[in-house]
Amino acid sequence: SRRPCCCKVICDGCIYANHKRELEELHVKKECPFCRTPLPKDNAELDRMVKRRIKANDPFALRKLASDYYEEGDYGSAFEYFTKAAKVGDVQAHQQLGHMYVEGKGVEADMKKAIYHWEEAAIGGHPNARSNIGIIERRHGRLKRAVKHYIIAANQGLDIAVEQLKMCYVKKMVSKDEFEEALRAYQRAVDATKSPQREAAEQELEVFKA
Repeated sequence: SRRPCCCKVICDGCIYANHKRELEELHVKKECPFCRTPLPKDNAELDRMVKRRIKANDPFALRKLASDYYEEGDYGSAFEYFTKAAKVGDVQAHQQLGHMYVEGKGVEADMKKAIYHWEEAAIGGHPNARSNIGIIERRHGRLKRAVKHYIIAANQGLDIAVEQLKMCYVKKMVSKDEFEEALRAYQRAVDATKSPQREAAEQELEVFKA
């Protein structure tokens, strides 16, 4: 999850490890695992933190505001802030702008601009955007390019890309060696996200859900 104080992504494992440390050291104040800023006491303080990050042109804060506008149905404002986030390098904002250009939400539909934003997101490492480009290439009959995009997305741990490659393999668009190597790379990417701390965090969450 993201922290409103510094807008850094903190995985569940790190949050769990930090929580354990606080309990062991008898910390009274709950702090961000990254910047050690005390966590907001209420929603008003949370809003103030986010507004400070928006004023500082933090890409996540800008995208969060855009997402809030999007959920409210204010697509014009959502498009404005997704655009601001994309300009300061947020790949998820590029991904979302691609969808907005396809659907014509908050902006006139434009497939060329959608592809541009998906390409920017893919270059920045967004696997779903990479998969989207693969789908477009396939629709245009550029099968070799499509397969390359699916393989890159699978290497990044995207399960949908594996399913797309599976269909390509069945239709003999990809060789057995390429398919098997993509599966191995996919599994390596998935395994890289695992840690004892994350597994412990997941188990604790399951207990709360039960």
